[in-house]
Amino acid sequence: MALEELEMLLDSCKGGNRLSQKRLYQQFYGFGMSICNRYAHSREEAEEMCHDGFIKVLTKIGDCAGVGSFKGWMRQIFVRSAIDYFRKYRQSQPILDDIELAGGVSIADSTALDKISTDEKLYLVQQLPPAYRLAFNLYAVEGFSTTEIAESLHVAEGTVRSNLAKARIRLQILIHASDKIITTTP
Repeated sequence: MALEELEMLLDSCKGGNRLSQKRLYQQFYGFGMSICNRYAHSREEAEEMCHDGFIKVLTKIGDCAGVGSFKGWMRQIFVRSAIDYFRKYRQSQPILDDIELAGGVSIADSTALDKISTDEKLYLVQQLPPAYRLAFNLYAVEGFSTTEIAESLHVAEGTVRSNLAKARIRLQILIHASDKIITTTP
């Protein structure tokens, strides 16, 4: 979509034009889902986060600084929608801690990771418990500091660090297991 076309679309959305809002939704649905998918355990969760994000985008579109920063502004809304979803639905669920199963699992070289496709990596991240997945994505993908994550989630910074460490160990276990599957498959 050309910048001029996007600018006209945003202006029309700011004016409350429903057809323009639908077009914006259709144009950026994939973008929103790609963000939400990293935070969700299932496609259904990602869709719910994405829809919540679009509601916020459309209700706060007047706050958008301009066309040049629109995607960045939207990205932040989708990330915040994922955080809100976690706070609302997942934070109260217990985290089953099977880290002791890790033993001495580590991946000294990147060969196991290199064998895994992007879709498989996304799948492995989605297998993390919600708190680990959220902390991992905010830290590793979005570039938040542990302090920023703690403030966003209203938890102690030590909790965030613990969740990040446990996420890393759990991912190592999953990658190691997936490497065994890859190497043993004829």
